[in-house]
Amino acid sequence: MSGPAGGLPTWEWRRGTVERDGESIYWELISEGDGDDRPVVVLSHGAGGSHAAWYQQVPALAGRYRVVTWDSRGFGNSTNRTDAPSAPAAGADLAAVLDHLVIDRAHLVSQSMGGWHISAFALSHPRRVLSLTYGDTVGGLWTSELREAMKAFQATGGLGTPGEAALVGGHRALWSGSAERDLAHAFLYQQLGSFFSPPMHRLGETIGWTVSHDAVAALAVPVLFIAGTHDQIFPAPLLERSAALIPGARFVEIADAGHSPYFEQPAAWNEALLSFLP
Repeated sequence: MSGPAGGLPTWEWRRGTVERDGESIYWELISEGDGDDRPVVVLSHGAGGSHAAWYQQVPALAGRYRVVTWDSRGFGNSTNRTDAPSAPAAGADLAAVLDHLVIDRAHLVSQSMGGWHISAFALSHPRRVLSLTYGDTVGGLWTSELREAMKAFQATGGLGTPGEAALVGGHRALWSGSAERDLAHAFLYQQLGSFFSPPMHRLGETIGWTVSHDAVAALAVPVLFIAGTHDQIFPAPLLERSAALIPGARFVEIADAGHSPYFEQPAAWNEALLSFLP
């Protein structure tokens, strides 16, 4: 929906929190206001981000869908009072957000850590899932190759120690070429994670959670995997082989991007997603 004479869109931007299990979970909803019954797309962020990381996706999606972004425990504007983040907890938190917004079913889209969150939600609420998109993530669908790749990445220092200063534009979730192409944009990636202190000390509990490929296949919903060619954490060829274990799943590789092509190459990433979503 656009404004007068094709000007700025007149989308409504709602924000709030829902209380669950001792935590306040932050959410945002972009829609055309009351009565908007278009399908819903939920965007679940990774360990370096928050709802704000999706700023290049929300405008691209909002012309066709209602869009929900949210912060998992300890990220962005959500609390972590109980210090108990996990994939199952995130799945239940997301269900509480959707219940609060009176949303029955949705397309679930993820980046990295968010993949575990949507997998946990899908297993607990299979009838509420329209489709699953795994952006540069295992999402609990571990293979022996992906486990070895993760060990190798961690052996080289992983993403670094939280709180330590990094080189401007030097985040390892980005391809080095992304910083060379647009240093300010690469630095923004780092800046977006500077407004909160994520519970990275508990990340292992989330990514250690597993789900079988057969269990995801049994959901009988469309599945898309997206990967950056230069992803150092979950190499694209290994994610492609993992995707092949789910009958009918699609795989799209984004060139000139690392672990975060949604941020590094938003036009290509958005096109891959919009071509997949009905």
